[in-house]
Amino acid sequence: MVIWMLVFLSAAVFYDWQEFRIPNWLTGIGAVITTGICLWKGVEIADIAAGVLLPFFICIGLFYLGCLGGGDIKLLMVCGIPLGTYVFRFLVVSFLWNGVYAIIFLWRHGSFRLRLSYFIHYISECLESRRLIPYQNRLQKSEEDQIHFSTGVLLAYLTLFVF
Repeated sequence: MVIWMLVFLSAAVFYDWQEFRIPNWLTGIGAVITTGICLWKGVEIADIAAGVLLPFFICIGLFYLGCLGGGDIKLLMVCGIPLGTYVFRFLVVSFLWNGVYAIIFLWRHGSFRLRLSYFIHYISECLESRRLIPYQNRLQKSEEDQIHFSTGVLLAYLTLFVF
C-alpha cells in the first residue's frame, strides 16, 4: 500500500506542478485502486467511508471560500481511504507542511509581508461583515504565484510513514 500511495501522490504532485491541477482521471483511478487494495487487505467499509468523508466535510468550506482547489480535496479523500479515522491526523500534518511550504514560498518571492497584510485585511472584513467572504487573492499575478497543495500532502504522507 505504501509504495502504491507514493506512486499515486508523486503522479499527483507532477501533474499539479505541470498543469496547476490534478486531473479527475488520476484521482478516480487512485480511488479505485486504493479501495481495491484496502478491501483485499480486509479494511472495513466503514473505515474507508470515514477516511473519504472526513476530508470532504472538513475541507469543503475552504473550497467554497476559494482557499483550496477541488483536486486537492479529492487528493486528500483518496489518501484517506486506507487511513480511516486516522485521516484527521493526516489532515493536520498536511496543513502544517503546507503552512511551512507557503511561508518559505512567500519569503522567497518577497511577498510574505504583503500577503500577510492582505490576509489580515480579509479576516477583518469577515469580522466586520459577520459573514464569510470568498477569499480572492488579488495579489496573485500568475499561475507561478500559486502554492501547490499536493506537495504538502506528499510530505505529510512521508512524515506519517516515517513516524
